[in-house]
Amino acid sequence: MTFPPQPRDKAPTGVLIYGVGNVGQTVARLAAQRGWHVRGVNRAGDKVGRDLGQLAGSPALAGRPIADAETSDLTSFDADIAVVAVHDRLAATFDIHCRLLEAGLNVICLGTESSYPAGVDPALARELDGRARATGVTFTGCGLWDSYRIATLNTLTGPCTELRGIHHRSVTDVNRFGPEVVRLTRVGEDPDTVGDLAGPERSIYHVLLPQIVASLGLAIDRVEERLQPVVLDHPAACPALGRDIAPGLCAGLRTIIRVTTAEGVVAQAEIELRLTGNDEGEWMSWRVDGAPPAEMRLQGLDTGHATASSVVNRIPDVLAAPPGLVTCDRLAPMRHQSSAPAAASVTLESKRGVA
Repeated sequence: MTFPPQPRDKAPTGVLIYGVGNVGQTVARLAAQRGWHVRGVNRAGDKVGRDLGQLAGSPALAGRPIADAETSDLTSFDADIAVVAVHDRLAATFDIHCRLLEAGLNVICLGTESSYPAGVDPALARELDGRARATGVTFTGCGLWDSYRIATLNTLTGPCTELRGIHHRSVTDVNRFGPEVVRLTRVGEDPDTVGDLAGPERSIYHVLLPQIVASLGLAIDRVEERLQPVVLDHPAACPALGRDIAPGLCAGLRTIIRVTTAEGVVAQAEIELRLTGNDEGEWMSWRVDGAPPAEMRLQGLDTGHATASSVVNRIPDVLAAPPGLVTCDRLAPMRHQSSAPAAASVTLESKRGVA
């Protein structure tokens, strides 16, 4: 079920950023630009106690010390929504989500697996849904970049009277994210140790294509996944590790996914999350095998900003959504949100006797 368009003027009382790494800091800056009240909490470490404005490079956030996420009372931050930016694995963030939901906070998670919890662990998905409903709040995952993936594919397949196949490719620079993602993508390791992994060692993207296929109303029959190391023939800088990665070492991972459906449609994706060369940009492409066929390529992407802005622009939608676990494909298509604070609302009233 897809919900009808929601009000776009529902501003949050306040936004709690749970995890103030690279992306969390960008979320904080963008939210502050809208005039929203923002606070930050982080796992124990050297960021706790620091000024959020100084860390994020935003004078608008000055004077707001970063609190300890584990010991803080999450109901005390004058916020009605929390953005979780700590890990891509649902199992690693599940307890965090539960604490936030129990505190009566709506939750948006940037973790890739949280975009489609039912594709990771149906039991955990049901638990999140139940906890959110119990406190009357909403849980949504936005790590998928649904505007670039779900909405774009809906546009391409919308005119089709016949659909046979879907092909997706993307290259994302792992340097846009923090050390946690760098470790997940095996940067700097011997490529011979990176085989076809399964179980908890699956790629963080294993839910991406199944969610996209399900959003088209197709019934998934089989999902196959392979992981390959990406090896560059030149050194590549990796600030998260504080060193360059030599040629021949793993520079990231290529995830190859194939989904077959009961309707006979085959969807394939080749997703690279890795270090990129100096002259190489980030991009993604779609090709639809159908009637009519279609192709689209998006270039010049800034995925670090897009990850954060996709969350910030979704906040009004999530606040307006019904309680429970609501995946992003059930929300109205994302629209541009001004970075300036919202102007005062104006009500137009008709007058009797005026044509």
